Amino acid sequence: MTGLASAALGALSGMASLGLITLIHRALTGDPAPSLPLMFVGACVLVLITQVTAKCLLVRLSQATAARLRYELCTQIISAPLPLLETVGQHRLLATLIADVNAITNALSSLPGVCASAMVLVCGLAYLAILSPVLAAATILMATIGIGSYLTGQRLANRHLKRARDDQDEVVKHLREMVQGIKELKGNDKRCVDFLYEVLLPADTAMRHRLISGLSIQGFAHSWGRLFLFVGIGLLLFVWPQFAAVSTATLTGYVLTILYLTYPLDGILGWLPAMNAASIAVAKIERLGLMMTHPEEQSAAEPPAFQQLQLSDVTYQYKSLGGEGFELGPISLSLTRGEVLFVAGGNGSGKTTLAKLLTGLYVPAAGQVMLNGRVVADVDRPAYRQLFSTVFVEGHLFDRLLGVDIEPLKLQYWLGLLGIEEKVDLQTGKLLTTELSRGQHKRLALLVACLDNRPVFVFDEWAAEQDPVFKDVFYRQVVPELRRRGKTVVAITHDDRYFELADHMLTLVDGRLSQSPPTRKAA
Repeated sequence: MTGLASAALGALSGMASLGLITLIHRALTGDPAPSLPLMFVGACVLVLITQVTAKCLLVRLSQATAARLRYELCTQIISAPLPLLETVGQHRLLATLIADVNAITNALSSLPGVCASAMVLVCGLAYLAILSPVLAAATILMATIGIGSYLTGQRLANRHLKRARDDQDEVVKHLREMVQGIKELKGNDKRCVDFLYEVLLPADTAMRHRLISGLSIQGFAHSWGRLFLFVGIGLLLFVWPQFAAVSTATLTGYVLTILYLTYPLDGILGWLPAMNAASIAVAKIERLGLMMTHPEEQSAAEPPAFQQLQLSDVTYQYKSLGGEGFELGPISLSLTRGEVLFVAGGNGSGKTTLAKLLTGLYVPAAGQVMLNGRVVADVDRPAYRQLFSTVFVEGHLFDRLLGVDIEPLKLQYWLGLLGIEEKVDLQTGKLLTTELSRGQHKRLALLVACLDNRPVFVFDEWAAEQDPVFKDVFYRQVVPELRRRGKTVVAITHDDRYFELADHMLTLVDGRLSQSPPTRKAA
């Protein structure tokens, strides 16, 4: 509605501006009407009011459009299956959320102004036809040749700009690597120089060269297209009078009107690159696979009751370009309420993949996941995922407590047990996530998981970066406390000195599962 109002006001402003041209033409040709000055002032006021109002509405439209696009894209990303997002990569997602959203927004926010310019062109051509139909036809022919030349240049430029957009993904990827690996770069000057001159700058240079080529062709095509209007004016002034008689008043009206129409025509031609960038952005989003016809549903419901969880001959395979890839499984295991399971295995044995299958983040390629004796179907998986509080080995930590009801006594208990009292603002629930050691980061993540209070807890090598004191706290206080509360705990671990504390012990070797009972069952 706002866009239609802005376009209507823009069109009214354009017609009022064209009215100014006709009034000027009448004054130059000696029209003695006494009302001419008042009409001129009225037209100026109308142009001012309609232009300012249209631009204010346009600002609101563009910001609302950007917010809506970001929200819709974020919901698509959240709803997308995790394997798809991992395949796409964080750098492409960030580039899409920033660059592509801005490109689409810029094109859409300019649409009302383009509609107004189109209205001005139509009215201007109608006025030219009133002055002289033959000259109007000649003007339209020249404009068609100029616009056709411009569109040809746009197609040539588009080839470079599409590749530049792909290059932008690589640049964002390397910039993200630089920020995340700044300690490693600072600690090794040779690595830093190699990264700058062999990785970052070549990618940036490739993007820059393609952008320069594409934008240069666009600029040339734009100037060439506009030039045809002035060629038409030259033909009108110097060639046409040699073949047909035309009055000075008609020539003056034509020149003034054509010169004025260069502004809206320039606006339309200037919008076409923005529209082209938007089409590239939309194509990029579609290629990333984020515009899915069947996204996963999110569930805000309470997790289902939990008594037993079973994986029956579950498999999962990672595709590889050079070979068959890694396959996990077939895996069969069973978990009951209040049970503690430890999972061990070497690097790359499939432990984290097993955790993602168990928590419903991955869908098994074969086999079944059963909850309380019932198969978990696709429609059940969003609610099934609500069973789990999870801390992954490279998990993200938000800067505030989200999705939990803060109970002060429970919060203080876990803060004291984990030794992170100074890392949480008790008044606001914000987490002080800056300047954290890896151990503190994981203890805060464990705090969030414990406050989440789900039936099943999955810890992916949580204790790997803790000092001996907090390792002991985890295995001898946190895990038993969760068991006493009736929680099921699955801990991926290498700490063999604590294996005896588990009810069951499983070992993964090259994606296959073996069961080895603990030395001593926990009390």
